[in-house]
Amino acid sequence: MTDTIKKMVKNIAILGIVEIAVFWLFFGYKGAMGVLLGTCGACINILALWRDVKKCVSRQKKMSVMGYLSRYTLSGAIMALCAVTLSVQAVFGAFFGLMNAKLAAFLSWR
Repeated sequence: MTDTIKKMVKNIAILGIVEIAVFWLFFGYKGAMGVLLGTCGACINILALWRDVKKCVSRQKKMSVMGYLSRYTLSGAIMALCAVTLSVQAVFGAFFGLMNAKLAAFLSWR
């Protein structure tokens, strides 16, 4: 695993811990559970993206559609799971947890 990917996963974890604490204070455990699920999903998405890019570079081919669809299906499944089993606060928490991947990409580029 490259240093950038390690740094991104570390940033996702740090952002997730901060968001879990904030959501626990304002929305209770259901909101914090949403953030936890979203943060786990963000880590899985980053690692899956890294694996897909590594495969594309080694084979010198375009990115696969299946990798793209699987990553976003996972995100949708996390949002749906929070909507069905937990509460609206958990859906917002899952959204913020999943957005940690985007923020980590921005924070880890140097």
